[in-house]
Amino acid sequence: MDNYDVRWEQLLEELSDMSEIAEGMLQDAIKALNSRDIELAKEVINKDDLVDNYLITVEEQATRLLAMEQPLRSDVWNNIAAIKIASDLERVGDMAHNIAEIVLNLNKDEKVEPLIMIPELADLVLEMLDTVLEAFVTRNADLAEAVCRKDEEADNIYEQIFNSSIKLMDKSEGTTNISQIISFLDVAKSLERIGDHATNIGEETIFVVTGKRVKY
Repeated sequence: MDNYDVRWEQLLEELSDMSEIAEGMLQDAIKALNSRDIELAKEVINKDDLVDNYLITVEEQATRLLAMEQPLRSDVWNNIAAIKIASDLERVGDMAHNIAEIVLNLNKDEKVEPLIMIPELADLVLEMLDTVLEAFVTRNADLAEAVCRKDEEADNIYEQIFNSSIKLMDKSEGTTNISQIISFLDVAKSLERIGDHATNIGEETIFVVTGKRVKY
């Protein structure tokens, strides 16, 4: 391996580590929500800075690689894609942080029945994120495209949750119930955005593998 290849492999390792942490944060945030686990929610929040630091590291490493003499066009694409993917992973961490913060606030209120489609949306976006990261590492454009096509499903589930929230608020008695319904809606919105970020990673993967720009 030449110097560039060694540095590129190091960057991929950093990106892989970052993806594991961001995905783990999301999994733990959802677990904390389901079980009202305050300590687990706090652990998620405390990991947010770690993901932010990984973003800085990936950006710096990719910038140094781009500054090397006469990089190949494919190398330029790969490094720009790495920066974009790291940015999407950082936003996934932010959304997991948001969900964990909601868990802390929910614990103060009397528990009401959550919107039943939130677990369905959570399972879907977790699957999208896990699969699209595999697609990037293995350079599998078909797998990345399959993930991108699931974004519409995530959007549809969120829309159903939104409509159900409005109906529940109309029927709700007291501000506590309305507050919790709004909190669950915020969770659903965070999950929907994670689906968007998984789709972004899929689009970047397709580009670096095929050289074609797609938008879902």
